[in-house]
Amino acid sequence: MPFHSMTILFHGPSGSGKDTQVELLVQKYSFENIGTGEMFRKMYSEGDLDAIRAYEYYSKGKFVPNDIVYKMFTKWLEKFDISKDWALVSVVRDIGQVQMLDDLLAAKGRKLDKFVHFTLSEEVAIERRALRWICSNCGSTYHEKYKQEKIKGYCDKCGTILTQRVDDTPEKTKSLLSEYNRTIAPILEEYRNRGILVEVDANPTIEEIHTNVVRVLNL
Repeated sequence: MPFHSMTILFHGPSGSGKDTQVELLVQKYSFENIGTGEMFRKMYSEGDLDAIRAYEYYSKGKFVPNDIVYKMFTKWLEKFDISKDWALVSVVRDIGQVQMLDDLLAAKGRKLDKFVHFTLSEEVAIERRALRWICSNCGSTYHEKYKQEKIKGYCDKCGTILTQRVDDTPEKTKSLLSEYNRTIAPILEEYRNRGILVEVDANPTIEEIHTNVVRVLNL
């Protein structure tokens, strides 16, 4: 039986720990971590014209149009090892992007195997975001309770002073969560209908969530 590289799409509200879970899959199972956050940062710093257009939107808190995102994403995917398992992180944020991703994967000879959705209660989301610190330079995230940096206040990877996002307040978290649930609903329905949706409870510890992820992916 020929080896089939998996393509898994991970998604979840802010504070659900999806990035941490994907990092663990990269370390333990050699997944390729493919997300749009790093794509926007890296391609913008390289002066990519589409990334500069995208920045005009997201710097003002606006949704970047699907065609710009996927024009960038087509270029971004060239960087990754086609023979490895792929962990896509939040690359479908709009129902219109579902077909775009299908087409892009098909062009690579791949298909989406599973959509892993991390679910989170409002209380836990608020607590996680309130205690979260971020490196503005490399994008690494830390948490006072779950994932502390080695030297207090400084990024482990690049030594930059950590900061908190201005929108990590309880009020902002509540509105973000309700907005998230509204926009994700049709996407969940689509993948549920395909039979590839897996919901993972993101309320427990990092280790417990990781165990569940490994189980649902049959790793």
